[in-house]
Amino acid sequence: MSDDDDTVKDMVTDFFEAEYSRYAFTMVNETTGEPIEGAGAIVAPTFSRDKTLVGVFIPATSGLANVGATVNVSVCEFAYPEECLNAEPYPGAPDSYVCGISDETRSETGFDCDTLEVPMEADGDLSVEVEIDEDDESLADDYVDAPSPSPSRKLLARARIGRANPARSRTLRTAGTRGFGRG
Repeated sequence: MSDDDDTVKDMVTDFFEAEYSRYAFTMVNETTGEPIEGAGAIVAPTFSRDKTLVGVFIPATSGLANVGATVNVSVCEFAYPEECLNAEPYPGAPDSYVCGISDETRSETGFDCDTLEVPMEADGDLSVEVEIDEDDESLADDYVDAPSPSPSRKLLARARIGRANPARSRTLRTAGTRGFGRG
């Protein structure tokens, strides 16, 4: 899509805003499901199939921060969301989210979390940008192969690096919050 960018910085900003808006997560209080004002996150695949890029901001004003403490940042997902029953939905989850709290303990859903411990900022905010390693190597095939339109386009038919499998269902958890998005 063309617009009137006047500098390389404008073009790069537009590109990344459009690209990463697809990976944005809405953060809510994990107990009440209420949205957290000023909070947000991005969960995006990386060029490495065994890592996930996570950026999260939870303001001190949320009341969920603990100055000087460390917290876990976890990316959790259901490998088989079609097996979810959603008997107990996550508080604050969008209606389109097919899995719930009750599905985490059901082995047939393939629920898994990858976690990294990070420090809170001195002012009480949680603001981090990290790569989280995929703990379960069997889930490293989290990418969709692109169909080949013709034999002459074999290069384009290879696995698309950084394209998360849309059949999976992710949440982000940290500091008393839960985030929902495509990721």
